[in-house]
Amino acid sequence: MLGDLQKVVSRNEQHQADDFIRAANLLLTSQFLYADRPSHREHYFLVAGNVEYFRNLFAAIGWSLVYQPDEAYLGILPQGEERVLRLRLDESLLLLCLRQQYEAKLEAFEVEDGKAYSSTDELLRLYVNLTGKEIPNETRLKEILSLFTRHGVVERSKADETDPKNVPLRINPTIRQVVVEDYIGQLEALCDIENRDEVQDLIEEEVEQNRRAEDQSAAEAVSEVQPGAEELAPDSDLPADSEQAVNNDENEIEATRERSDETA
Repeated sequence: MLGDLQKVVSRNEQHQADDFIRAANLLLTSQFLYADRPSHREHYFLVAGNVEYFRNLFAAIGWSLVYQPDEAYLGILPQGEERVLRLRLDESLLLLCLRQQYEAKLEAFEVEDGKAYSSTDELLRLYVNLTGKEIPNETRLKEILSLFTRHGVVERSKADETDPKNVPLRINPTIRQVVVEDYIGQLEALCDIENRDEVQDLIEEEVEQNRRAEDQSAAEAVSEVQPGAEELAPDSDLPADSEQAVNNDENEIEATRERSDETA
């Protein structure tokens, strides 16, 4: 691998061997790198410009390189059985809930540049609805979110002063890399749900609620710009009073013609 490093450095005029080593170390500690994160940006583009070298490097130690240029992130995932990270029950359940939140917002067209936005209050409500278990206390929740942040799955923002315990969350698209497609089955297994349709029903209900909220917002936006019924008569471009005035004038003209005919 040292020979490969020397070759790739010789073809790269802007970076030295130490730059490649730092980028590899950052990937190992952070797992995912994002182009829009200042501390990641330089390393992200170094790896992105030398994908084959880093792919071979991590493959030699049992990791797979994931590169998603459309969503501007890359990362590494352990191969085979090592891919299963040993998590505590509350960590696993919250991670699965984050994946469900991401999918629900994706179906409701609420994902921006591959990222979904939520909050700890919203996450904990879903946790209770899907698991029926007691939510983690504030200290424990901070520990779990710190773990997820270190692995690049979520990012936390500063809470509003009026609601300091409700922390805004950004769910990164990497949630789909670390939580496999059968996340519903995992939720069912971890919660020991007797009725296996219950989780699916709850998930579909949440998606439908998101869709209804989206439709309501669109309807309200349209109603703000459309004129009211009292302003325009149906199927007419004229105001109602003006149309009545035209009708009266036509009736008066017709009556005049009839009187003229009788006189003649």
